[in-house]
Amino acid sequence: MTKKKHDFTILKKIAPYIIASVAVLGVVFVGSLDKKKSGTLLNLDVFTDTSIAITTDQLSELYIVANLADILDFASSDDTASNYVIANVMLDVGQISSGHLEKNIVTDTSSLSRGGIFEYTVQEGEIMKDIAARYGLTTDQIRWSNNLKTTAVSAGTKLYLSKQPGIVYVVKASDTLESIAKTYGSTVKEIQSLNDLELTGISAGMRIFIKNGTLPVRERPEYVAPTPSYNYSYLGDTSTRKNVQNLGYKYGLGGPYVAGQCTQWAWYNRKDLPSNLGNANSWARRAAAAGFPVDHHPRAGDVFQTTAGWYGHVGYVESVNSDGSIVVTEMNYYYRSFLVIRATIPASAVKNFNYIHKK
Repeated sequence: MTKKKHDFTILKKIAPYIIASVAVLGVVFVGSLDKKKSGTLLNLDVFTDTSIAITTDQLSELYIVANLADILDFASSDDTASNYVIANVMLDVGQISSGHLEKNIVTDTSSLSRGGIFEYTVQEGEIMKDIAARYGLTTDQIRWSNNLKTTAVSAGTKLYLSKQPGIVYVVKASDTLESIAKTYGSTVKEIQSLNDLELTGISAGMRIFIKNGTLPVRERPEYVAPTPSYNYSYLGDTSTRKNVQNLGYKYGLGGPYVAGQCTQWAWYNRKDLPSNLGNANSWARRAAAAGFPVDHHPRAGDVFQTTAGWYGHVGYVESVNSDGSIVVTEMNYYYRSFLVIRATIPASAVKNFNYIHKK
């Protein structure tokens, strides 16, 4: 009799645990049923009702259910695990009061983007310097992030800003993480980490944050490319015309070269030259290939040539003076088609030209 009473006592002690286990398993079983058949799967949408709160004990139960579902390999294991994670995250962000898990207060984040990027609307009377100081940025960083040439902004202007010093960069189709990091002063890992790109990567048009990034000079919106400077006349721009005489406009000279240009006048005086020498900048090279002697020592009757400028320049050597200077005639020297001049090129500039001799 004593033994039976002892067994009953033990059973009485463990009965609550058995009942609790059966209840938990029942919850898991119901949760494991196909959603379309049962419609009883645990759903956290109910938490959006502010009148409903969950105790921390219930959060623990979610954990137990998730683990049991995983151990027993129920079909709903992924869903129950997901429910627990969501509830736990809500707890982690501080949404708990008096031992109850409360509805998360959702903040409108439509203006936020990767890397702490956010859209800011300039208010009446604000200047960029003040906005930069407020957010710990420089005016250059704001300008470069928004493709602005100056610091001038007006009320209502939308600006992309970042929560820490750096630039907001719009990804181009040709970009890679490696090229962005190298060009704008960062590392691949830092860009990935600050912009949550470990899984998604980048795509054209995406705005990303580059911490302490800087734009190369040529990419800055205020950059103005220098106007190309060309010496259309003579190599190094060291020749100076002396004793210039205007010989007037010469028409109807004919020949294989463009009328009114320097090449027409040079060929008019040296018809022994080939008709396929091209632009003036290729005359010496092509004439030499055709067997004409070319050097830097002028003789009367030579064609002088330079590769300077867009198309180079050629003219005709009339004579060589005793002081080493040369007298030449040439067309279109002043960018006036068909105009021919006679002038003296000083000895100091003579060496700057090639001279095409007769065979």
